[in-house]
Amino acid sequence: MDVVSVEARNDGTLRVVLRGEIDFTNAAYVDDVIRAGVAEQRPQMVCVDLAAVTFIDSTGIGVLVHAMQTATAGHARFQVENPTGRVLDQLRTTGLAAAFGLA
Repeated sequence: MDVVSVEARNDGTLRVVLRGEIDFTNAAYVDDVIRAGVAEQRPQMVCVDLAAVTFIDSTGIGVLVHAMQTATAGHARFQVENPTGRVLDQLRTTGLAAAFGLA
């Protein structure tokens, strides 16, 4: 199973599902897939689901920041949802939880 999948929904949402470990070994690939999805679909909302992410390092968090920048540059809203406890703790530690809609 791939580490990232993208689905364009009829409601204008681009749903990005991440799985497994998001780290320096696959960050560039994940970033490319998200960027291409936003460019091709021009969504109103980009929603990144982290429910199946088991680990994320600083480069993986950087991918989320870049995804948010890509979405907002295209005038889309951005949201992260369903982070596991460990991933949510990392997002809170970095101060990004609120920016990602996880207050």
